[in-house]
Amino acid sequence: MERGRTLEQAPNVLARRTRRQPPVSQLTSSLLTKNMGTYRIPVENITGIPTIPIQPIGFEDAYVLISQLGGEAAPADWQGGFNCTYNFGGPGFKPASEFKDSDVKLEVFNYAELRNSSNVMGIIRGSVEPDRYVIYGNHRDSWVHGAIDPSSGTSVMLEVTRVLGRMLKQGRWRPRRSIIFGSWGAEEFGLIGSAEYTEQYYTKLSERTVAYINVDISVFANATLRALAMPSVQNLIFTAAKQVKAPGLDSMSVYDNWIRYSNRTSPAYGTIPRVRYLSGAGSDYAGFVHYLGITSMDIAYTYDQTKTKARIYPAYHTAYDTFDYASRYIDPGFTSHQAVARTAGNVLLRLADSLLLPLNCSDYAESLEGYLATAVELYQTALTSHSISMEPLKSAVVLFRSAATQLDQFIHGSDLANEIPLKVRRINDQLMLLDRAFLDPQAFPEKYGFRHVIWASSSAGKATFPGLADAFARASSSGLARDWATAHHQLSILSQAIEGAAHTLLDVI
Repeated sequence: MERGRTLEQAPNVLARRTRRQPPVSQLTSSLLTKNMGTYRIPVENITGIPTIPIQPIGFEDAYVLISQLGGEAAPADWQGGFNCTYNFGGPGFKPASEFKDSDVKLEVFNYAELRNSSNVMGIIRGSVEPDRYVIYGNHRDSWVHGAIDPSSGTSVMLEVTRVLGRMLKQGRWRPRRSIIFGSWGAEEFGLIGSAEYTEQYYTKLSERTVAYINVDISVFANATLRALAMPSVQNLIFTAAKQVKAPGLDSMSVYDNWIRYSNRTSPAYGTIPRVRYLSGAGSDYAGFVHYLGITSMDIAYTYDQTKTKARIYPAYHTAYDTFDYASRYIDPGFTSHQAVARTAGNVLLRLADSLLLPLNCSDYAESLEGYLATAVELYQTALTSHSISMEPLKSAVVLFRSAATQLDQFIHGSDLANEIPLKVRRINDQLMLLDRAFLDPQAFPEKYGFRHVIWASSSAGKATFPGLADAFARASSSGLARDWATAHHQLSILSQAIEGAAHTLLDVI
């Protein structure tokens, strides 16, 4: 990695989690003197900070307390996973409990303080298109020891930078496009480091970024690869996975092993590994996907999900997430770490070095068609009964498929290596900017930072367009005319965004 561009100071941030606050005047004075150039919401206007003391505790201690609570039984949707009835505790413990005359004393030592948090950035300048960025990121902070979250991802990123840095110093290689490595700070406080970065450099990143690769927890377990990604990079990840040997299976690639554990049937390709969508905000890809509309992915090794429905590894965010735990139970020999490093590194190099960006628009069309089929099945009858037509959405998806097919056929049928550079650049820009076309700053006014109409978060829990799904759920529940009007509005926003994205893929006029 090149020297001279290694440290990026994120703006000072007010800790999100607090209990005991200094006087407002003291905090305000501190804010003004420590960062004169940044506007901050007055402390008395800050919302969202919990007023109830919060302290995570272990399962064993939690069970002892919850199982002994007195009072009436809580509602069914308040009952949890412990093998006991969850009571309100009104007040105190059960009369027959050994704790009947006891109180629980909770001491929380959290303060509203202003602290610095840094993003550490490394840059390899591109040789041909230095103004096109491929960004690779992982956060650096952890809850406790953090051997898996995030240090497994940090170790992978450091290994990738070591290899590329050595090639660079030896003069054997320099990428076509610039590569940016980001070690994000304060992720566990609300994705602060990456969010501040995407906000501070919004214009530059929006105009120039090809893709973002996130490797946070690189190894949940050691069974198979797992990828979350935008549809256009699906085949890119497949290509990379086919060139890496699966850990402990010398005759099998990561791709072949992956398809054994998680697969789906594609109309275009038959049986392929299942790539899940980046629809939430679980890691540092959130700002890139939802705020900037940058094509993104998250790569990791994970467990056999056919045998367990666990959401994450057992020691997650605990003091047991240690190097010994990682090396003994999660990835003995660190071979799965190596597989992730080789797969993510392969993806990185293809994005940085390929003459034509390895992004596939037809795969995006397939995803939109899948979302449309679900929406029609779930919503069309009710929408029609309220005089709301889905035909504009259907037409938009058909147009997008036609435009994507035309562009892909042109790419595959042309000898772009012999084309004039500006023509190649034009096509690359069409591919690079596709996800930006799905941004609508006014689509989700109640969700700050969410602007991508296809991948925004949804509370409806349906595998379809998020804004429409949430609006339909609200309208179905309330029956109010204004909520059905909102559903119609979301349908229009969606149709217009997809149609607009389709036009960006058509031949330039």
